[in-house]
Amino acid sequence: MPKSILLAAIVLLVLLLRVSPAHADTLWDAELRLGYGVTSGQTATGMTTKTSPLTVTGMAAWAFSDDPPLMGYGGFTLETLDRNSIGGVAGVKLAALGALQISAGGVWIFAPYTLWGATATFGACHRIGRTVKACGDLQLVEYFAGTDLPKQHAMTQAQLAFGIVFDGGT
Repeated sequence: MPKSILLAAIVLLVLLLRVSPAHADTLWDAELRLGYGVTSGQTATGMTTKTSPLTVTGMAAWAFSDDPPLMGYGGFTLETLDRNSIGGVAGVKLAALGALQISAGGVWIFAPYTLWGATATFGACHRIGRTVKACGDLQLVEYFAGTDLPKQHAMTQAQLAFGIVFDGGT
């Protein structure tokens, strides 16, 4: 399954990059994203790989630097299907890349258990309206601390994430 996810991500990015024009920088945006993929980690019986929970993430971002063009973001994340949880996300993303989007930050799952991790995304967006974009990302999360880690071993989550971004305020 990981090879099929990687292949789908590459095809999606090529298609989005081919048809996505660059757009003026914005001062803020809001995004709703769904992600699904695989989770890999160490357990008592060895390495395991299984499907990840379906994640629903809502974020708001605001511009805070012109050179380099950076936006800070913060929001919530929900996990469902395999397990149910709620948490928060925060980080920075590189702005003014045209159709490309790159971000890095942290994630904290706080209920009903805890997980701390780092996250990075790489993807592309396609403008579907004056202030609306459809985006596809490869999203990686490395959970390295928390009460839900098996025997305190790190877990890696790789997901394809699809989102809708509302932007404005040039």
